[in-house]
Amino acid sequence: MTADAAIVRAALVEGIRVRHELMVGELDAIVASAAVIRAALAAGNKILLCGNGGSAADAQHLAAELVGRFVVERRGLPAIALTTDTSALTAIGNDYGYEVVFSRQVEALGRPGDVLIAITTSGRSKNVVAAVAAARECGMKVVALTGAAGRGFVASCDGGVAVPAGDTARIQECHIAIGHIWCELVDSDHGGVRATARAGRLTGSPKEYALDELVALRGHLARSKRTVAWTNGVFDVLHVGHLHSLRSARGFGDALFVGVNGDASVRANKGPTRPIFPAAERVEMLAALDCVDAIVVFDDATPVDVLTALRPDVHVKGADYAPPHGKPIPEAELVRSWGGRVEFVPLVPGRSSTDTLARLLRE
Repeated sequence: MTADAAIVRAALVEGIRVRHELMVGELDAIVASAAVIRAALAAGNKILLCGNGGSAADAQHLAAELVGRFVVERRGLPAIALTTDTSALTAIGNDYGYEVVFSRQVEALGRPGDVLIAITTSGRSKNVVAAVAAARECGMKVVALTGAAGRGFVASCDGGVAVPAGDTARIQECHIAIGHIWCELVDSDHGGVRATARAGRLTGSPKEYALDELVALRGHLARSKRTVAWTNGVFDVLHVGHLHSLRSARGFGDALFVGVNGDASVRANKGPTRPIFPAAERVEMLAALDCVDAIVVFDDATPVDVLTALRPDVHVKGADYAPPHGKPIPEAELVRSWGGRVEFVPLVPGRSSTDTLARLLRE
């Protein structure tokens, strides 16, 4: 490996590490901060953003996503980066000092119910801290974006995220990722996927959806130009063959939706036979797999109605269905009717549910 390649690799590895720690330790903070922003926009209030240097660029970037468009077609949302008006910045800096270039604008533009997104990798930028104080006086909410050294700054705000890193570059890379996630959640309030209560689901897993929720998610992904692969089955006695098949199926799309035969569906297909594990347990097992993005339980004998509603790009079946000698796929022509296709994944020898159950019984 060359010296340059080593530098690149080290930067990427460190970025992965920081994002992993961010996901593990700050996921709830990201969601809670988004809730503050979404509530303000839903009430007709505006978002002000400020920061210095790279953080100024992030402030402008996120304001543009809200005023223009992130992914979903929606009305423009009120957001102002306090870093872009050169006349105001230079006049305030010249007349009063650089420490008040943001607070003076907050005083002029902020109103009760508005939100200030205050970005400082250190948590100590004097003009950003002053802007927070001005926002408080205006009756605004404050959301912070900072680094590991700024946890106290986050604690002084209404919400925020302290990226678990000390390197400015890694912190700023995560800041824009968090900002994009906030924009995606804002989009979900305007025709995307809205988070809903889990009432009526078999499990509390966030991967389990009611059909109408999954249709909304499908539409959101389609607008984002992301493809959906679909597969379905009973998934009783989950085994390594299932895992290999699901991983292969995931390779056919940007997301993998899995249909699970409900207990009533299994009985309809197999007479009095009951699955060994109830649908709720089968869903929980599938939800634990990284390759599975979303799960829906259906109680019809076939997934035709679900497929008609979801219109996946790819319908994935096992190689035992592959032509010319495979089992028939009644829904194949349905999938092709909207331009979808059917793909086949190889089977793992000796790893069917029947084989696995027989082995367990022998043991």
